[in-house]
Amino acid sequence: MKIGLIRPFEIDYNPQDISDLEHAVKSMNHQIVNVYVDKLGITLDKGSIDITQIVERNKLERIDIDGAFLRHLGMIKDYEQFGSRLWSVRALEQKGIFVMNSLNSWLVASDKFAELAVLAKSGLQVPKTFISEDLFAAHSAAKSMREMVIKPLRGAMGLGIFKINDPDIAANVFSYFTNMSKPIYMQEYLEKKKGGDYRVVVVGGRVIGAEFRKGLDWKSNVAQGGIPSKARVDDEMKELALKAAEVLKLDYAGVDIAETKDGYYILEANPTMSWQGFRKATGIDVAEVLIKHLVSKARR
Repeated sequence: MKIGLIRPFEIDYNPQDISDLEHAVKSMNHQIVNVYVDKLGITLDKGSIDITQIVERNKLERIDIDGAFLRHLGMIKDYEQFGSRLWSVRALEQKGIFVMNSLNSWLVASDKFAELAVLAKSGLQVPKTFISEDLFAAHSAAKSMREMVIKPLRGAMGLGIFKINDPDIAANVFSYFTNMSKPIYMQEYLEKKKGGDYRVVVVGGRVIGAEFRKGLDWKSNVAQGGIPSKARVDDEMKELALKAAEVLKLDYAGVDIAETKDGYYILEANPTMSWQGFRKATGIDVAEVLIKHLVSKARR
């Protein structure tokens, strides 16, 4: 079976994840095909879609794969580029190729606001959240929060996040976002038990393991220095993680959950998680589990 690994040609910020996936595919006697979203050529004609990839100057090769793993779409510079990469992946799906996670599910879950809207509508407990493009609307909402976290909608690895306890100081951050033509996205800060949070990894409708992450400060991200350790999670937390992946229609996800005095809160369900911290803490080869699931779905 030929397994595509969808990502941009540009540098990957988690190269070990890519190596793990490549090793998993080869160890199962399948063939890995790098599918670079910024190197694809899509030809449309009546009743047909043809997908090729440039491999060297003036040389195109047809994409011939049985299934694909959607890693990420790279650093997006403008909307047209984003749209082009999105619909190139959709073209693969239209050809009947199984993509994991599916484009629609990935698109919703990779946007923090869209994702939390789905989770909240489904009755799952999420942090109190506010979004607006208007500085004054955000300032008014900030007054109702004792302490708030302001973050980018499509951020990763805990970068570009502010924790502020004064609405007037927050207004300076709001001004920065509006001047950059970005929406203001903020959440009420949660006091977490044990000073960290949990990542529960779901693949194919089952929990394969969990880690507890405690940061050097209030951030728990491993990329920001958080220390991962193997965690035993109770049935309620497992059920929350499974429900989050189900309502978001994700084949796999790293579901981040905070335990507070008021119960559990789902922080996010990451559709393109890095698993190096999780693997170190649990010993579980995530890439192997992911590729096995992908192969089983691609064969149906």
